Amino acid sequence: MSYLARHPRELAGAAARRVRRRLDTSAPRCLVCGSTDLREQVVERAAPLPRPGRYELRICQTCQYVSNPGNTVDYTAFTSVERFKLTPRVGTEDHQGREFHMARMGADVLQRSSLDVMVFGAGRSLDYRHIAKLPQVRSVVMSDVVDLGVDADFINITEGTDRRFDLIIACEVVEHFTDPATEFPRLFDLLTKDGLLVCSTNIFNGGDLQKQRYLYSPGHVSYYSPRAIRRIAERNRMRFDFRLPAIANGSPGPRKRYVLFTRSARNLRNVAEYFGGRPYAPSEDVRAMEEAGARSG
Repeated sequence: MSYLARHPRELAGAAARRVRRRLDTSAPRCLVCGSTDLREQVVERAAPLPRPGRYELRICQTCQYVSNPGNTVDYTAFTSVERFKLTPRVGTEDHQGREFHMARMGADVLQRSSLDVMVFGAGRSLDYRHIAKLPQVRSVVMSDVVDLGVDADFINITEGTDRRFDLIIACEVVEHFTDPATEFPRLFDLLTKDGLLVCSTNIFNGGDLQKQRYLYSPGHVSYYSPRAIRRIAERNRMRFDFRLPAIANGSPGPRKRYVLFTRSARNLRNVAEYFGGRPYAPSEDVRAMEEAGARSG
Protein backbone atom coordinates (compact mmCIF):
# COMPACT_ATOMS: atom_id res chain seq x y z
CA MET A 1 0.00 0.00 0.00
CA SER A 2 1.36 3.43 -0.90
CA TYR A 3 2.13 6.19 1.59
CA LEU A 4 -0.56 8.30 -0.08
CA ALA A 5 -3.16 5.60 0.49
CA ARG A 6 -2.17 5.15 4.13
CA HIS A 7 -1.62 8.79 5.17
CA PRO A 8 -3.77 11.14 3.05
CA ARG A 9 -4.42 13.53 5.95
CA GLU A 10 -0.74 13.94 6.79
CA LEU A 11 0.13 14.62 3.16
CA ALA A 12 -2.73 17.05 2.72
CA GLY A 13 -1.71 18.88 5.90
CA ALA A 14 1.90 19.19 4.74
CA ALA A 15 0.77 20.50 1.37
CA ALA A 16 -1.47 23.05 3.06
CA ARG A 17 1.39 24.24 5.25
CA ARG A 18 3.59 24.73 2.18
CA VAL A 19 0.87 26.77 0.50
CA ARG A 20 0.42 28.95 3.60
CA ARG A 21 4.18 29.61 3.72
CA ARG A 22 4.20 30.64 0.07
CA LEU A 23 1.29 33.02 0.63
CA ASP A 24 2.79 34.52 3.80
CA THR A 25 4.73 37.56 2.56
CA SER A 26 6.33 38.02 5.98
CA ALA A 27 7.89 34.54 6.02
CA PRO A 28 11.68 34.40 5.53
CA ARG A 29 12.62 33.42 1.99
CA CYS A 30 15.66 31.88 0.39
CA LEU A 31 17.91 34.62 -0.97
CA VAL A 32 18.55 32.58 -4.13
CA CYS A 33 15.32 30.87 -5.17
CA GLY A 34 12.74 32.64 -3.01
CA SER A 35 11.45 29.48 -1.34
CA THR A 36 9.95 29.73 2.14
CA ASP A 37 10.86 26.12 2.85
CA LEU A 38 13.82 26.92 5.11
CA ARG A 39 15.41 24.93 7.90
CA GLU A 40 17.06 26.85 10.73
CA GLN A 41 20.16 25.51 12.43
CA VAL A 42 22.20 27.02 15.26
CA VAL A 43 25.88 26.12 15.18
CA GLU A 44 27.99 26.63 18.29
CA ARG A 45 31.71 26.68 17.55
CA ALA A 46 33.92 26.63 20.62
CA ALA A 47 37.66 27.28 20.84
CA PRO A 48 40.09 25.98 19.67
CA LEU A 49 38.01 25.74 16.45
CA PRO A 50 38.58 28.60 13.99
CA ARG A 51 36.07 31.44 14.38
CA PRO A 52 34.38 30.27 17.59
CA GLY A 53 30.93 31.70 18.19
CA ARG A 54 27.22 31.17 17.73
CA TYR A 55 25.88 31.15 14.17
CA GLU A 56 22.21 31.06 13.18
CA LEU A 57 22.01 29.45 9.74
CA ARG A 58 19.15 29.15 7.26
CA ILE A 59 19.27 26.22 4.85
CA CYS A 60 16.92 26.25 1.88
CA GLN A 61 15.25 22.88 1.43
CA THR A 62 14.54 23.65 -2.24
CA CYS A 63 17.96 24.71 -3.61
CA GLN A 64 20.22 23.94 -0.59
CA TYR A 65 21.57 27.49 -0.39
CA VAL A 66 22.95 28.23 3.09
CA SER A 67 22.68 31.73 4.57
CA ASN A 68 24.78 32.87 7.53
CA PRO A 69 23.31 36.37 8.00
CA GLY A 70 25.02 37.14 11.30
CA ASN A 71 28.51 36.80 9.83
CA THR A 72 28.59 40.09 7.93
CA VAL A 73 31.54 42.48 7.76
CA ASP A 74 31.14 46.19 7.02
CA TYR A 75 33.69 46.64 4.23
CA THR A 76 32.68 50.26 3.77
CA ALA A 77 34.38 50.94 7.11
CA PHE A 78 37.73 49.74 5.76
CA THR A 79 40.19 52.52 4.97
CA SER A 80 43.17 50.49 3.75
CA VAL A 81 43.88 47.24 1.93
CA GLU A 82 46.33 46.42 4.73
CA ARG A 83 43.32 45.12 6.65
CA PHE A 84 43.23 42.17 4.25
CA LYS A 85 45.44 39.17 5.00
CA LEU A 86 48.37 38.45 2.66
CA THR A 87 48.16 34.78 1.60
CA PRO A 88 49.56 32.78 -1.34
CA ARG A 89 46.39 33.41 -3.37
CA VAL A 90 47.01 37.18 -3.22
CA GLY A 91 49.11 38.64 -6.03
CA THR A 92 52.11 40.81 -5.18
CA GLU A 93 54.75 42.56 -7.27
CA ASP A 94 56.80 39.35 -7.36
CA HIS A 95 54.08 36.70 -7.12
CA GLN A 96 51.22 35.87 -9.47
CA GLY A 97 48.22 35.00 -7.32
CA ARG A 98 45.01 33.15 -8.00
CA GLU A 99 43.30 36.00 -9.86
CA PHE A 100 46.07 36.06 -12.44
CA HIS A 101 45.71 32.34 -13.12
CA MET A 102 41.92 32.61 -13.29
CA ALA A 103 42.28 35.45 -15.80
CA ARG A 104 44.84 33.60 -17.92
CA MET A 105 42.51 30.60 -18.03
CA GLY A 106 39.58 32.86 -18.95
CA ALA A 107 41.56 34.53 -21.74
CA ASP A 108 42.53 31.13 -23.15
CA VAL A 109 38.89 30.00 -23.01
CA LEU A 110 37.65 33.11 -24.83
CA GLN A 111 40.16 32.58 -27.65
CA ARG A 112 40.28 36.18 -28.77
CA SER A 113 42.39 39.29 -28.29
CA SER A 114 41.84 42.89 -27.14
CA LEU A 115 40.02 41.74 -24.03
CA ASP A 116 38.64 44.24 -21.53
CA VAL A 117 38.97 42.71 -18.06
CA MET A 118 37.47 43.58 -14.67
CA VAL A 119 38.89 42.28 -11.38
CA PHE A 120 36.09 42.48 -8.83
CA GLY A 121 36.77 42.51 -5.07
CA ALA A 122 40.55 42.07 -5.28
CA GLY A 123 41.34 43.41 -1.80
CA ARG A 124 45.09 43.99 -1.61
CA SER A 125 45.94 41.77 -4.60
CA LEU A 126 48.15 43.27 -7.32
CA ASP A 127 47.28 40.57 -9.84
CA TYR A 128 45.64 43.16 -12.09
CA ARG A 129 49.14 44.35 -12.98
CA HIS A 130 50.15 40.84 -14.06
CA ILE A 131 46.86 40.39 -15.92
CA ALA A 132 47.51 43.58 -17.89
CA LYS A 133 50.65 41.95 -19.33
CA LEU A 134 48.78 39.01 -20.87
CA PRO A 135 48.96 39.24 -24.67
CA GLN A 136 45.20 38.89 -25.11
CA VAL A 137 44.37 41.73 -22.70
CA ARG A 138 43.73 45.33 -23.82
CA SER A 139 42.67 46.87 -20.51
CA VAL A 140 42.13 45.97 -16.84
CA VAL A 141 40.03 47.81 -14.27
CA MET A 142 39.50 47.20 -10.58
CA SER A 143 36.02 47.17 -9.07
CA ASP A 144 34.32 46.71 -5.71
CA VAL A 145 31.66 48.25 -3.50
CA VAL A 146 34.25 50.53 -1.84
CA ASP A 147 37.35 52.26 -3.24
CA LEU A 148 40.39 51.61 -1.07
CA GLY A 149 42.74 53.54 -3.33
CA VAL A 150 44.56 50.53 -4.81
CA ASP A 151 44.45 51.80 -8.39
CA ALA A 152 43.37 54.94 -10.19
CA ASP A 153 41.38 52.94 -12.77
CA PHE A 154 38.64 51.90 -10.33
CA ILE A 155 34.89 51.42 -10.77
CA ASN A 156 32.49 51.46 -7.83
CA ILE A 157 30.02 48.78 -8.92
CA THR A 158 27.20 50.26 -6.84
CA GLU A 159 27.36 53.51 -8.83
CA GLY A 160 27.07 51.78 -12.20
CA THR A 161 29.07 52.18 -15.40
CA ASP A 162 28.48 52.15 -19.15
CA ARG A 163 31.53 49.96 -19.71
CA ARG A 164 31.18 46.25 -20.44
CA PHE A 165 33.82 43.56 -20.03
CA ASP A 166 34.81 40.43 -21.90
CA LEU A 167 36.17 38.82 -18.74
CA ILE A 168 35.32 39.40 -15.07
CA ILE A 169 37.28 37.74 -12.27
CA ALA A 170 35.65 37.40 -8.82
CA CYS A 171 38.03 35.48 -6.57
CA GLU A 172 36.60 34.58 -3.14
CA VAL A 173 33.93 37.26 -3.46
CA VAL A 174 30.49 35.73 -4.06
CA GLU A 175 30.39 34.11 -0.61
CA HIS A 176 30.27 37.70 0.74
CA PHE A 177 27.06 38.49 -1.18
CA THR A 178 24.33 39.40 1.31
CA ASP A 179 21.75 39.56 -1.51
CA PRO A 180 22.75 37.11 -4.27
CA ALA A 181 19.54 37.71 -6.22
CA THR A 182 20.64 41.31 -6.75
CA GLU A 183 24.42 41.08 -6.72
CA PHE A 184 24.88 38.29 -9.28
CA PRO A 185 22.72 40.06 -11.92
CA ARG A 186 24.72 43.23 -11.34
CA LEU A 187 27.89 41.35 -12.34
CA PHE A 188 26.18 39.59 -15.25
CA ASP A 189 25.02 42.95 -16.61
CA LEU A 190 28.65 44.09 -16.82
CA LEU A 191 29.54 41.30 -19.25
CA THR A 192 29.61 41.70 -23.00
CA LYS A 193 27.29 39.44 -24.98
CA ASP A 194 30.05 36.83 -25.33
CA GLY A 195 31.70 37.59 -21.98
CA LEU A 196 32.81 35.23 -19.22
CA LEU A 197 32.56 35.56 -15.43
CA VAL A 198 34.94 33.34 -13.43
CA CYS A 199 34.25 32.99 -9.69
CA SER A 200 36.24 31.14 -7.05
CA THR A 201 34.35 29.89 -4.00
CA ASN A 202 33.54 26.80 -1.95
CA ILE A 203 30.48 24.76 -2.92
CA PHE A 204 28.24 23.16 -0.29
CA ASN A 205 28.00 19.39 -0.68
CA GLY A 206 25.18 18.80 1.80
CA GLY A 207 27.54 17.70 4.57
CA ASP A 208 27.76 18.59 8.26
CA LEU A 209 27.70 22.40 8.49
CA GLN A 210 29.25 22.23 11.95
CA LYS A 211 32.51 21.04 10.37
CA GLN A 212 32.67 23.22 7.26
CA ARG A 213 34.76 26.10 8.55
CA TYR A 214 34.64 28.06 5.26
CA LEU A 215 31.16 29.27 6.21
CA TYR A 216 32.50 30.90 9.37
CA SER A 217 35.33 32.96 7.88
CA PRO A 218 34.74 36.71 8.37
CA GLY A 219 32.11 38.03 5.98
CA HIS A 220 31.11 34.64 4.58
CA VAL A 221 27.33 34.88 4.52
CA SER A 222 26.49 32.83 1.40
CA TYR A 223 27.28 29.16 0.82
CA TYR A 224 26.09 27.89 -2.56
CA SER A 225 25.13 24.39 -3.57
CA PRO A 226 25.29 23.18 -7.21
CA ARG A 227 21.50 23.48 -7.31
CA ALA A 228 21.65 27.08 -6.04
CA ILE A 229 24.17 28.00 -8.74
CA ARG A 230 21.88 26.44 -11.33
CA ARG A 231 18.95 28.53 -10.05
CA ILE A 232 21.05 31.70 -10.25
CA ALA A 233 22.12 30.88 -13.81
CA GLU A 234 18.63 29.96 -15.00
CA ARG A 235 17.01 33.07 -13.53
CA ASN A 236 19.52 35.24 -15.39
CA ARG A 237 19.59 33.23 -18.64
CA MET A 238 23.21 32.29 -18.08
CA ARG A 239 25.06 29.07 -18.78
CA PHE A 240 27.50 27.72 -16.18
CA ASP A 241 30.22 25.18 -15.48
CA PHE A 242 32.17 23.97 -12.41
CA ARG A 243 35.91 23.25 -12.41
CA LEU A 244 38.23 22.06 -9.66
CA PRO A 245 41.37 24.19 -9.16
CA ALA A 246 44.71 22.68 -8.21
CA ILE A 247 47.19 24.49 -5.98
CA ALA A 248 50.83 23.57 -6.47
CA ASN A 249 52.34 22.06 -3.31
CA GLY A 250 49.04 22.51 -1.52
CA SER A 251 45.42 21.48 -1.61
CA PRO A 252 42.43 23.44 -2.91
CA GLY A 253 40.20 21.67 -0.41
CA PRO A 254 37.44 19.20 -1.28
CA ARG A 255 34.81 21.87 -1.96
CA LYS A 256 36.77 24.62 -3.75
CA ARG A 257 35.48 25.29 -7.28
CA TYR A 258 35.77 27.76 -10.10
CA VAL A 259 32.28 28.63 -11.32
CA LEU A 260 32.19 29.92 -14.90
CA PHE A 261 29.14 31.89 -16.09
CA THR A 262 28.48 32.92 -19.70
CA ARG A 263 25.61 33.51 -22.10
CA SER A 264 27.61 31.97 -24.94
CA ALA A 265 27.28 28.33 -25.99
CA ARG A 266 30.57 28.76 -27.85
CA ASN A 267 32.33 29.74 -24.63
CA LEU A 268 31.08 26.58 -22.91
CA ARG A 269 32.40 24.49 -25.81
CA ASN A 270 35.73 26.26 -25.41
CA VAL A 271 35.70 25.40 -21.69
CA ALA A 272 35.22 21.73 -22.55
CA GLU A 273 38.09 21.86 -25.06
CA TYR A 274 40.35 23.71 -22.61
CA PHE A 275 39.88 21.01 -19.97
CA GLY A 276 40.11 18.17 -22.47
CA GLY A 277 43.83 17.98 -21.74
CA ARG A 278 43.85 19.44 -18.21
CA PRO A 279 42.53 17.65 -15.11
CA TYR A 280 42.49 20.83 -13.00
CA ALA A 281 42.08 24.57 -13.39
CA PRO A 282 45.22 26.67 -12.74
CA SER A 283 45.66 28.39 -9.40
CA GLU A 284 48.31 29.94 -7.19
CA ASP A 285 51.70 28.34 -6.67
CA VAL A 286 52.27 28.19 -2.91
CA ARG A 287 55.96 27.37 -3.29
CA ALA A 288 56.53 30.36 -5.58
CA MET A 289 54.99 32.62 -2.93
CA GLU A 290 57.26 31.18 -0.26
CA GLU A 291 60.33 31.56 -2.43
CA ALA A 292 59.42 35.18 -3.23
CA GLY A 293 59.05 35.90 0.48
CA ALA A 294 62.43 34.32 1.22
CA ARG A 295 64.10 36.47 -1.44
CA SER A 296 62.63 39.66 -0.05
CA GLY A 297 63.30 38.75 3.58
